[in-house]
Amino acid sequence: MDAERARESRVRFEAEVQPLLPRLHRLCLTLCRDKQEAEDLLQDALVRAYLHQESYQQRGSFFGWLCGIVRNQFIETRRSVARRRSLLDSVLEGASSVLGSLFTGGTEVKDPETQVCHSQEAELMLRCLHALPEKFRLVVLLCDVEELGYDEVSAALGIPVGTVKSRHFRGRAQLGAAFKEQLAQPSHAVSAGGRS
Repeated sequence: MDAERARESRVRFEAEVQPLLPRLHRLCLTLCRDKQEAEDLLQDALVRAYLHQESYQQRGSFFGWLCGIVRNQFIETRRSVARRRSLLDSVLEGASSVLGSLFTGGTEVKDPETQVCHSQEAELMLRCLHALPEKFRLVVLLCDVEELGYDEVSAALGIPVGTVKSRHFRGRAQLGAAFKEQLAQPSHAVSAGGRS
């Protein structure tokens, strides 16, 4: 009887996690330096989530709860090997497609010249996001890319909602200012202007 309950619990957990895997993998890619490390982090976090699934209180989204586990697993892994690196040290390919869609509105751009401009802007936005101070980067990523609410980000990061709101506002302002400043530089203005 216990084996049957355990099997049902595993099947239910897998069904809930399956549609969230791409988003969780993107978060892991954002936290880690390489793809293999991100995959290891995701696997370790999912094992931990499965083993402690009864602790999910349904106060926020299941995805937000999983984000908190991924983040905690990442920090614990870093501490255990005594390698202190900042969170979101590199924004990898997983986030670039999402940020790229901010410029295309989620639709495919047909004109090659426009497509080049959009990809350059997306790359520039990624660099600006990466340059944000650590405490703002993660909040901006979770709020704007992953579209989590302030309560969910608060629960995932273990910080008050007011702090999330403040960091989100300030992070977006810094990101916007840095992006505009980069666009205004002559090297970007020429490439964004196209050929005459």
